[in-house]
Amino acid sequence: MTQVIITRPKPAIQSCATTYVKAGLKVFQAPCFDIQTNPSVQPGWLTAEADVWLVLSIHALRHALAIVPGLKPPATTRVLAVGATVADFWQQHYKQVIEYHADMNSEGVIELLSKYQPSSVKILTTGDSRPLIRAFCMNQQISYSQINTYQRVPLKIDQVSWFDLYANVTQDPVVLTATSCGILSQLMSKLSAELKAVVTTQPIVVGAIRIAELARDLGFSEVHLAASPSDKDMSEAVVAMQFRN
Repeated sequence: MTQVIITRPKPAIQSCATTYVKAGLKVFQAPCFDIQTNPSVQPGWLTAEADVWLVLSIHALRHALAIVPGLKPPATTRVLAVGATVADFWQQHYKQVIEYHADMNSEGVIELLSKYQPSSVKILTTGDSRPLIRAFCMNQQISYSQINTYQRVPLKIDQVSWFDLYANVTQDPVVLTATSCGILSQLMSKLSAELKAVVTTQPIVVGAIRIAELARDLGFSEVHLAASPSDKDMSEAVVAMQFRN
């Protein structure tokens, strides 16, 4: 039976596992990060006005609400999400409309910003997130504030368990999954050279083109691209990969 290594942050790992199990897959939970609210963020940063609010993850919104529980954009503010999962979470808290591009990636966000041409953008995210969006704002002279509402806390990788998992891939295939460049980079930086050499020979399923490019740069020889980083699309990509093989 195919075993899938899921690497989402610790707060999202159980929900992620449930989706994969429902798809008929065996799951190995390997979160690379825990998540905590950024203690340095001032409430006034979140309540400051901007033409557009851009929410880049569920974690970003959840921890913004931990800092300012009554946080709410003015009715005239346009709100954008990076994808459907974030938009769904937003609508659990607000009646205000939130938009996202069908591509559900940085390029899609940039297309929406190009369409609306705001003079100011407030980005809810974490550090080192979405450099393409930041670069676009700077090039277009859009005033932007990036508020890192949460911090990633690296977790230890149990490399002995990983070796055991990959020991018999001819009978029990192993598929690694990665839903962000940050997760994949963190994971590979913590694996020993010996384990890395094994892992990169086996398939990986990723949630975006830029993650696929990183995976190839890191030495993966078999990279499969899901329709989006959502748990549903990622698990469906793993299932589809099994049938192709």
